[in-house]
Amino acid sequence: MTTTDHTLIMATMATERCTTQFVQSLADAGMRGIRINSAHVTPADIAHIVSTVRSVDPSITILMDTKGPEIRTTDVASPIELCEGHTLTLAGEDSDTTAQRICLTAHDIHTSLQPGHTVMIDDGDIQLLITEITASGVKAQVTRAGILGSRKTVNIPGCQLPPLPALSERDRINIEAGKQLGIDLIAHSFVRSRADVDAVRRAISGTSIRLYSKIECPQAVENLHDILDASDGLLVARGDLGTCMPLSDIPVLQYDITAACRKAGKPFILSTQILHSMILAPAPTRAEVNDIAMAVMQGAEWLLLCGETAQGQYPLQCVETMQATILSVENHSLRCKIN
Repeated sequence: MTTTDHTLIMATMATERCTTQFVQSLADAGMRGIRINSAHVTPADIAHIVSTVRSVDPSITILMDTKGPEIRTTDVASPIELCEGHTLTLAGEDSDTTAQRICLTAHDIHTSLQPGHTVMIDDGDIQLLITEITASGVKAQVTRAGILGSRKTVNIPGCQLPPLPALSERDRINIEAGKQLGIDLIAHSFVRSRADVDAVRRAISGTSIRLYSKIECPQAVENLHDILDASDGLLVARGDLGTCMPLSDIPVLQYDITAACRKAGKPFILSTQILHSMILAPAPTRAEVNDIAMAVMQGAEWLLLCGETAQGQYPLQCVETMQATILSVENHSLRCKIN
């Protein structure tokens, strides 16, 4: 059982959308927490979001997630349309990404890639196939088309990635900003082991910040119980998890992870694509509503909206839909009925 008898709604807040009017509208609809994606913000952005949210309602919970030991694409000057069959080069460098050259934050990535590897970008919305390793770079072909924005996540199933530290320098700077601003939660990305959790715990020592570990890679699943023991709660990040493990396994993994949290008496957050269709549509699919209901029945403390509120066209309707579904399930006394 979690630490709350009610499932709460958390919305990802983009800096450019963070006005008192926007935050107030989501709060009026039932939003009780906001997430700051630190991969896309500066300490000044964090300060702006925190001050705006606190001015609306000081009781709104503020979560900031870290970059963690992850790989992302670099900035783009403007969104890039990648068409199926298009060929390009991958490079581990800090230059801006272009349609001809996608740059990644892992500088040694070329040492790990081989022809036949699949590169999954932005939760798999874009996919590349590595075709050739040459002296001039790693050649790849687009096998799933999409629009590439700045700083999107990258997963490469079956690839032994170069060693990455638990906390990047960007993480340390943003965590310090979060500490000074009095945020409530930190969710650490791409946790691989208890040692990663301990590294963040040391960084937030002396504060009341609660530490959630994001379960989004095979190593986290393998070390789940040690990670859970060292954490205040877990965040099941189904997007990245679904790019490095079979999609058909994700529902069972969600069941097992949430059951472990209930047994340990620790809370959990569920995220990614909960109302994904509502980024562009004013109403959800029936499957999305069912996903919300199942999460409530499993005892989720928070349901986290991501792109739906960060850049979606119908953020208010997303919160309203989620709130109505949560209340419907809870009013029928179905919360935590799944053993």
